Amino acid sequence: MTDSAAHSFESLTSGHCRPQAAALAFDSTGEFRALDSYFPITRMLDKAGIDSFYQLVQRVARHPCFDLRLIGANKTNLTPHMPASARHLVAGHLAEVFFFRQDILARFLSRPRHFQLYVTPEAYRQDGGISGGCYSPSREAIQLLLSRLFEGFNSPTPGVCPFLHELGHMLDHFDARTGKMGKAKGLYPGLSPGDGDLFTPKAREFFLKGKRLELTRYLSRLRGDLSQPMPIGHPYVFQNDGEFAAGYLEMFFRNPHYFAQQNADLFAAYVELFGCDTRRAWTQDFPHYVNANRSFYASGKKPPKTRLTLPKE
Repeated sequence: MTDSAAHSFESLTSGHCRPQAAALAFDSTGEFRALDSYFPITRMLDKAGIDSFYQLVQRVARHPCFDLRLIGANKTNLTPHMPASARHLVAGHLAEVFFFRQDILARFLSRPRHFQLYVTPEAYRQDGGISGGCYSPSREAIQLLLSRLFEGFNSPTPGVCPFLHELGHMLDHFDARTGKMGKAKGLYPGLSPGDGDLFTPKAREFFLKGKRLELTRYLSRLRGDLSQPMPIGHPYVFQNDGEFAAGYLEMFFRNPHYFAQQNADLFAAYVELFGCDTRRAWTQDFPHYVNANRSFYASGKKPPKTRLTLPKE
C-alpha cells in the first residue's frame, strides 16, 4: 500500500520529494498515530491527550480559514492532488504549537491564513519563492517546497523544521487585536498589551528580560568580550527582530534543554506564552542547532552587526 503512496509523490514532484515511511503509511491507511514521529508533543501526552491532539489536527485541516494550496509548474493549482500527509503535517504543526493555547489558535484562524506548497524547486522559483522557504508579507503567506515539510524527520530525533521557522515570521506579522496580518514587531500574539484577552503579561515580562540578556551577550561577542556566556542563537537570528522571533520559536520546539540552561527567563517566556514546557517532550535536544551555534561563537570569528531592538516596557 505504501508503494502506491510513494509512487504518487514521485509522480507529483518529479522525484523531488521522498517522504518518510510514516507519512506514506498515513496516506495509505489514514491512521493518525503513524504521524507521531513528526510531532514531539505526542511524547508528553497520555492516550487521551494524543487523541485530543489529533482531533485538533483534523479540525485545523478542515477549517475554512486554513488555506493550504499545492502549486506546480507555471503556477498550476495542484491542490486537489495534495497528499493527505502534507495537509495534516501543516495542520499538525499549528496544532502542536497552540495545543495548550487554543484561544490564540482560534484568533489566528478567525481570518484566512495562507500556506503555499510547491512540488519542485522550479515551480517555487516561478512563483517568486525565496531560498527554500519564506514568509511573504505581500501575500500574507508561507511559501515552502513540499519536500521541506519532510526534511528534518529522517532520524529518531526530529530535526530542522523550516515550517516552524516561517511560522515564527507569520506570527510576528499577525495582529492579535484585529485578527489581520500587519507590520512585524518582533513579538508573537499574546505578548502585546493591545492583544486584549490573549495578552499574557508574565510572558511579556520574561520575554523582555530574556531577549535583553541575549542581546547583551551578542553585543559582548561583537566587542570581542568573551566573559559573557554565548548567546543561544546563531548570528543569523540576530539580524533583526523578525529573525529572532522565527529562530527562537524553532529552538523552543527543538532544543529546549539547552535553551532553558542558557537563558531561563527567555525560556520561561515561551513556556508562559505557549502553555507548556517542551522539555517534557525531549530526553535529548536536537543537537545540530546547539552545535552549529556554539561552533560559530567558539571559532573566534567576529559576528556581524545586529539590528535587534527591545520592545518598550
